[in-house]
Amino acid sequence: MMLKRIAAISAAAILLLSSSAYGSSLYTVYDLSEEIRLSKSITYERIEKYTSSGWMNINVIRADLTDEHTEIKPINNEDGISNRSTLSSMIRSSGAVAAVNGDFFYMGDPTYTYGPIIRDNKLITSPLPFNDGYPTVSKLKDEIDISVWNPKITLYGSDSTEFNVVVMNKTSNIEWGPTILTSDWNKTSPGYTTQDIVEVVVVDNIVSSVRKNQPSTIIPENGYIVASSNPATMELMLNSFKEGHPVSLNIELDFSPEDIDWSFGALNYLVKDGRENVISSQVLGVNPRTAIGFNKDNTEIILVTVDGRHRDYVGAKQTELAKIMIELGAYNAVNMDGGGSTTMAVDFLRNANVTVVNFPSDGRERKIASGVGVFNNYPESNNVDKIEITASQNTVFNKTETNLDLKFYNEYYTPVEFDLKNVDYTVSPAGAGKVVNNVFMPEKPGKATITAHAGNAEGHIEIDVLDKPVALKLDTDSLTLGFNDKYELGTVLGIDKDGNSAYIPWKYITASYRNRVGKIEDGVFISSDIANTGAVTLTFGDAIKHIQVKVGYRYKTLNRFENLDNLKLSLYPEESAGSISITKDFVKEGKNALRLDYDFTKMTDQSIAFVEFGDEGEGIKLEDKPLAIGMWVYGDNKNHWLRTRITDAYGTMVKIDFEEEVNWTGWKWVEAKIPEGIAYPITLKNIYLAEINEARKDTGTIYIDNLRILYEPKDKQLGLREETKFEDKMKTSSIKNYTEKLTISQGNYNYEGSGDIVYFEGIISNGTMSSADTTMWNNIKSFMDFEDKVLVLSMNGDIDNINDKREIRILNEILEKASQNNDVFVVFKGENESTVIENKVRYITYDDSFEIGISEGKVSYKN
Repeated sequence: MMLKRIAAISAAAILLLSSSAYGSSLYTVYDLSEEIRLSKSITYERIEKYTSSGWMNINVIRADLTDEHTEIKPINNEDGISNRSTLSSMIRSSGAVAAVNGDFFYMGDPTYTYGPIIRDNKLITSPLPFNDGYPTVSKLKDEIDISVWNPKITLYGSDSTEFNVVVMNKTSNIEWGPTILTSDWNKTSPGYTTQDIVEVVVVDNIVSSVRKNQPSTIIPENGYIVASSNPATMELMLNSFKEGHPVSLNIELDFSPEDIDWSFGALNYLVKDGRENVISSQVLGVNPRTAIGFNKDNTEIILVTVDGRHRDYVGAKQTELAKIMIELGAYNAVNMDGGGSTTMAVDFLRNANVTVVNFPSDGRERKIASGVGVFNNYPESNNVDKIEITASQNTVFNKTETNLDLKFYNEYYTPVEFDLKNVDYTVSPAGAGKVVNNVFMPEKPGKATITAHAGNAEGHIEIDVLDKPVALKLDTDSLTLGFNDKYELGTVLGIDKDGNSAYIPWKYITASYRNRVGKIEDGVFISSDIANTGAVTLTFGDAIKHIQVKVGYRYKTLNRFENLDNLKLSLYPEESAGSISITKDFVKEGKNALRLDYDFTKMTDQSIAFVEFGDEGEGIKLEDKPLAIGMWVYGDNKNHWLRTRITDAYGTMVKIDFEEEVNWTGWKWVEAKIPEGIAYPITLKNIYLAEINEARKDTGTIYIDNLRILYEPKDKQLGLREETKFEDKMKTSSIKNYTEKLTISQGNYNYEGSGDIVYFEGIISNGTMSSADTTMWNNIKSFMDFEDKVLVLSMNGDIDNINDKREIRILNEILEKASQNNDVFVVFKGENESTVIENKVRYITYDDSFEIGISEGKVSYKN
């Protein structure tokens, strides 16, 4: 027990130091990542980060600034900087291979960026005045400069009158003074609409025409237009500028454009010299974010987006964004425009088929003023020089299959298209199997090497082929469903006599049925239309697995909504409008139904209309162990989120979906499934309609009738044949003559030894291993640091009770890394004893107690 306590204290101390160092409470459990190369010097990476705040979706583009074939440029609408467009269209028109959105911009038309843009040594637009404080990012000859510019633009009229021009190619100052507009702003001038305007056309520094309240005119390529709507400035311009007379324009920037490869604006200087720097008061809170950073020696640029305002992903505070950028290797970084503007897009094959790789919070791309593009200038080549092969499974059972995924690259590591029909395969040794339509079909146990040939290029992959399974395992042993319900059974895991395992495609599984309970189609069980209790029996070779199935719930009506007793409405934000009432107009069952009127037009970060249960919103305590909550809902087809909140026996709040979108009109029966592993009894707090998408600020009405609680039907004896089981060679009937031993029983731990057995606890609560439990996760992650130990993770339930498969993947990855240098056991109490080995990790169920010991250097266990 002492070992466990010391480890927990150490982990907490590490967390404290980490939080203090970054000035942020964000704790990262683990990163799930995948990387795609776009060229020799450009990569794209997607990271799903599990944090103490929830899941973050992070997209990263890295580019080598020292590579002569890689270029960075600000990009904008091809018709001029005054026009907004989507980032993907900017990529297509500019030829960039990837990009993120740029800095702040005016949301109206004509638009303008807050910062400057310099591209190809040319000033496209100047920044807003110095006192606004927005930094400019510039690539100079030998360095990256991040500073607030203080430009000075002076125009001298025909009579030498001096005009102070605050900005160039921005209309932000047009009502206060003169502005300079070039053909980079737009093809034509603003012209007269409803406001007086004077426009002076200058060609080759000579006044071509002086126009007042005239329609828009073409902006000359070799000149510019001076424009203003300010009365005093207009009068001065009419007096100062004369047709045919010269004018002089002087632009003083902090650096000469000839010395700048590129420049773009930013919101704030977020990370400076490896530390959090400036936090902007303009964009506080948890939001989608875009940032751009540079490593310490300025050889790499790092473009990053963090999604937010999304059902699956939280956004980030600026302090959290700073920490993320530092973790990604940024020594200096700036915060760009965020929120609905946050966008990253990639042209993976350089064929103008651009993919938006993040999840813009508006539900679609926002039209923006600018972006920052990454350009792959390597010579174009469709020749295949490299092949990468991955398999859906690197370990398979004989006489099954695994899908092969091929990626093709040219000599510059740029992805290229290649017709898979033209790929030739060889498999060794002879007779090991064959590849048909990019699917490997093994024909004998052992190792098989697959070689793909495309032109002169080759790619290789090795597959382990197992003989035959002795047992089968699924994520569930029993199902309780309503009529004609569908349930995805997931994957079937086969286990051979040595404990090696691999997934078996459903097409190779034979299913038989006891009683009329339904059928399986492509791994999906479809329940029957009559109440019954029976089973599905799955077989592959001699391996047998049963799934008990109960069709039809026991229903208990909780509220028919005949009156408003014990119901009340609460709203978020509080100033929102809404109401609940009893109606006879739309009724499904009985005499009345509940009408919910909502108004989401005052949305801030989200809008919610709660129907609370109880006089004070205390909720209704539900009897026994319900499996689901159901009700009739008359939808309005406005795609809002329909959910419920319950609390478990410990008062922990759990949110459950009825439907992700109310995308129907008329009556529909909806159900919210209670998460497996929840601590009963539970309390129903409310049902509610919610929206997080700013594009759906609207009003509407839904109707609710007959709220029911759903329970499991009674058991029935089925007389099924015995399942086949895997017998582990490490398993023993008793542990004797041990030098170390750990016993787990009734939640208690008895450890005898000197440290060769290391054990920690893993807690599943309401379908999740909470990311806020930093001590637990630090302990689990520490498994990867041990060598030559017996590592035991004692769980309070089956990891299949975790609802989010990404959490399971994280746990599996950590344990599999630990198993490279240790013996790893995951144990939990269940109804029956079982052992499954996946990638050297043993997952063990015990029915009463679990013992593991070391005797004469050998590890054995008893469950």
